[in-house]
Amino acid sequence: METATSKTQMRKPPAHQPRLAQLEMIGEVANAEAAQTDLRRAGRKSNKNKNQQTGRRILAPVGYPWRFNSPKASLHDVSIRSYVPLNKISRAIEGATIFNPFPPVRFDLIHAFNRIPLGNTPFVIGFESHLPRAFGLEQSVLFRSMSDLLVSDRCRRIIAISQYAHRQFLRQHRASHRIDTLRAKLEVRYPNILIPAGPDAYERSDRPTTSLLFVGNHFARKGGCVALRMAELADRRGTPVLVTIVSSLQVGSASWVGPTRPDYYTADFQRLKSLRNVTYHSSLPNRAVFELIKRADFVLLPTFSDSFGFSAIEAMAHSTPVIATDQGALPEFIEDGVNGVLLDLDKDEYGEWAHVARKDRGQPAYEALFANEVERLALEALNRVELLARSPTYADMRRNARLTAEQLFDAGSANAYWDRLYAENVI
Repeated sequence: METATSKTQMRKPPAHQPRLAQLEMIGEVANAEAAQTDLRRAGRKSNKNKNQQTGRRILAPVGYPWRFNSPKASLHDVSIRSYVPLNKISRAIEGATIFNPFPPVRFDLIHAFNRIPLGNTPFVIGFESHLPRAFGLEQSVLFRSMSDLLVSDRCRRIIAISQYAHRQFLRQHRASHRIDTLRAKLEVRYPNILIPAGPDAYERSDRPTTSLLFVGNHFARKGGCVALRMAELADRRGTPVLVTIVSSLQVGSASWVGPTRPDYYTADFQRLKSLRNVTYHSSLPNRAVFELIKRADFVLLPTFSDSFGFSAIEAMAHSTPVIATDQGALPEFIEDGVNGVLLDLDKDEYGEWAHVARKDRGQPAYEALFANEVERLALEALNRVELLARSPTYADMRRNARLTAEQLFDAGSANAYWDRLYAENVI
């Protein structure tokens, strides 16, 4: 894997590899204090070994998206601080933020993510789909004001976490007379994770049951309904499948996808308890989730809307193939039949499900459309599971999943990339 991505596209992988993409974390990350301590400790150790001091003071936000799109260890002094969630005041201003100013420190650079930092300090900013985040306000004065910050000298680099995000950014700004200035700052860098050491812990032996795992709090948006329907169909067919679901079951207005009528999901939630081949957890510690991943035959992410799908790369790092939909960044690193399974969705030209954020989600027509898609995806996914789970090629699929994670998402090369980016953009 290259340590630096070109400004327009990532290196094309060899023919035996899957195509490229991005990631989503399972569970909660370490708290800000622990993360900051780890970075400083790693930075001091590296500085001591190299007998040098970089002297760069970097300010970064608490939160899991940044943790996936940042160095796991740095030569620089990275301080992780809380910020003002302006979206709690108004969704119109969620695209900007202000960091906690205490204790007072003069930072050399801010490494932001999704939210543009206000103030005078230079910054680099990563994003997962849209920047500025001002959905439906692209013609407003607010959008132009936030775009001014991206054009300004304060903004040193704009880092898309996938080719999908890269396309969305150019789509947002296609009518801007400053598109060339923005394009010159734009590059792509995939997220990174610590790849677990050691061989694949999966033990296939002669167990008859295929183990499937779904993890996602936004139950409807991320494909929980599909996972549940797969279990129901498998039970009817007599196919030995066990589906484990870890979700807080957020549906309706909690997300921008899926029916909003509260009792639409009543039957699904009842099946969580009644189906004999379903095990349900409202939440689990990270360690427990990772153990489930290791033992699973497939991780399920039949999502209707995900910018990257961090849970997919977590699964692949543990050698577990992912069954996902071909939307967002997922087709960039999941290759159907090679390191996972891709299910087809009706998409727009930018790779999003064609029915995202519809305004008729409470109407019968939308509910019928959604139910039909759930049924189609569940049938297709279960058919693929029955073909692949006991296939001689399954072992190759596990190896390819791990190889993809190592070559695209390894933290080692990402650390060097971010350290170099920090140094280059502090004047």
